[in-house]
Amino acid sequence: MANALHGNEADNLAISIHGSHIIIPGYYTMSLPTRALPSINYILETINSLRDAQTAYNRDSIHPPQTTTSVLAAIVHQGQAARIFDPRTYNTPIDQDLTFDYVVVGGGTASLALAARLVEGFSHSVAVIEAGGFYEQDNGNLSVVPAYCPFFAGTDPDDFNPLVDWGFVTEPQKGAEDRRIHYPRGKTLGGSSARNFMYHHRPTVGALNKWAEEVGDESYAFDNLFPFFQKSVHYTPGTVPFTNSTNTQDPNAWSPAGGPVQVSHGKYVEPFGTWVQPAMERLGMKAIDGFQSGRLIGSSYGTFTVDPQSAHRSSSETSYLASVRDKKNLKVYHNTLAEKVLLDKTQTATGVLVSAKNNTFTLNAKKEVILSAGAFQSPQLLMLSGIGPREQLESLNIPVSIDLPGVGQNLADHPLFGSEFRVNVPTISASLNSPALMVAAQEAYNNHAAGPLTIPTTGFIGWEKIPSHLRQSMTAESRKALDEAFPADWPELEFLPANAALGLQRNYMTEDPVDGHNYAWLGTSMVAPLSRGSVSLNSSHASDLPKIDPNFFGHKADQEVAIAAIRRQREIWQAMPGVTVGEEYLLGPKTQSDEEILAFVKKAVAPTWHASGTCKMGKKEDKEAVVDSGAKVFGTRGLRVVDASAFPFLLPGHPQSAVYALAEKIAADILRGEVIEGS
Repeated sequence: MANALHGNEADNLAISIHGSHIIIPGYYTMSLPTRALPSINYILETINSLRDAQTAYNRDSIHPPQTTTSVLAAIVHQGQAARIFDPRTYNTPIDQDLTFDYVVVGGGTASLALAARLVEGFSHSVAVIEAGGFYEQDNGNLSVVPAYCPFFAGTDPDDFNPLVDWGFVTEPQKGAEDRRIHYPRGKTLGGSSARNFMYHHRPTVGALNKWAEEVGDESYAFDNLFPFFQKSVHYTPGTVPFTNSTNTQDPNAWSPAGGPVQVSHGKYVEPFGTWVQPAMERLGMKAIDGFQSGRLIGSSYGTFTVDPQSAHRSSSETSYLASVRDKKNLKVYHNTLAEKVLLDKTQTATGVLVSAKNNTFTLNAKKEVILSAGAFQSPQLLMLSGIGPREQLESLNIPVSIDLPGVGQNLADHPLFGSEFRVNVPTISASLNSPALMVAAQEAYNNHAAGPLTIPTTGFIGWEKIPSHLRQSMTAESRKALDEAFPADWPELEFLPANAALGLQRNYMTEDPVDGHNYAWLGTSMVAPLSRGSVSLNSSHASDLPKIDPNFFGHKADQEVAIAAIRRQREIWQAMPGVTVGEEYLLGPKTQSDEEILAFVKKAVAPTWHASGTCKMGKKEDKEAVVDSGAKVFGTRGLRVVDASAFPFLLPGHPQSAVYALAEKIAADILRGEVIEGS
């Protein structure tokens, strides 16, 4: 017998539940164990919660696709595929003034790693402040199942779920047709480790040695930081045999002891990626043994933060936080907003003013306040606390405690864009065209933790410097700027093949034409950008999201690199004879001149969600530096910033592993310092 929602109850969506299938006409079919079916009231409550959250963020009413996905999240998170947990098992504190040794702002990638290390085996009391809740509860399988990671990740400002995403929107971007671009960031325990595409790799030797040189601290050199990369993760080699391709990884890159974050390859070999591998190798991107040993230039299968046993996303919440959730000296304040850091007359951080459920209170810190709120909100909180560019603070009548002009500056990200073909290998398009295939994939996942839903994308990546035949068409000024800015082992282009139609990246779930054909996308992430943007305040209130200006293609060299990247994409497509079908679907064969290609890139570009550098680490004489090599804010006592905002510059590729390593290192520094003080 079918249960159903009809008419206005579900935004005019006729959602019906038939046995083990959820049917939403014209949009989606999903299977789950019958015993897990929730009540109709539960589904309606979830829709209403999403409406309330969206209203709170002054957005338009929920569009049908957004409501549909939230309903699916609500339903399926109770099924087998979602991790079984009870938020009540965490130590839920009382909303009142309390004192801790350490107060950590943010419940994301760095903060939960750092908090876990501070409380495990020690008597320190730690409070973690997180504005969101639990993504398993608020976004269900759309956050847990690897293949569902594209949900709510598009550039359309309406493509977001306010229960797990801040809903950041950039300032109009001249380099992107004056578009205001949605910038996904995790508003949930786990932060962006609960929202990202789960890539895990390490930076190059040259990149980390450059870090050490710029901040004047050899502890950041590759060989010295490497143990902290190893300490954060546990690697499980792949068990599914590869056909038409090979997957070799350096076994010495991993520690046998490992750490809490699970890293694996998933239990599926995606067909399109197996054809990309020989094409890239043919073009000079030589096969290397993974991307974990300080080398990126070349090509290989990468790894994902996916638990190999359950095939669930492995986030800082499911790993670090779960490992210490029974510790009585850890208190997690979820659904709680940090308003500002409190400083005394000596510029010592004494606590954090927070708000929750219309109640404002103070969490006092006896030792330190640590900001890990991310590249947008760590600088925002510093400025709201009177630490930042004097002119900006005074314009909003914020008392200036420390004039620190670098706060919010130096913002960098990797521009991402791609081209598209119809292909004669099965991709996600096949499942979109065939509900039966989708049901089969879901049953393989639910019953065996296997199949295409266990990986977020192909997993194969290629990296290179721009080849000489394309580089010579760039201006001498641009070539010089790139050569001077980046070490020899730092790639300029990262190629990310996707077994899906990602199109113009507005809403990844609606880009596929669903016309009976299979589509694939070949993206380029520009991993050596020279453009720099900024983060600034909209008001003196933490609840008002900051202004974000990535300044895409603000530097002329970035425009030239983008043109070269598209031309290189076309060479890769041409190296796959028999795989592509027909002419180029996107850009289209008529787009040929540099001007036409650049116009397309501006239309299609999205961030790769790697925002970094807005609380830049550096030497005291560096006017843009905000924190020293110990992540301590200049001019203060007892205040650190530990997240990607503290990077001295944007690293090549995906920063997740470096964020974990930084958190591990600073936690070790803090604990070592306490031992020295107590000796």
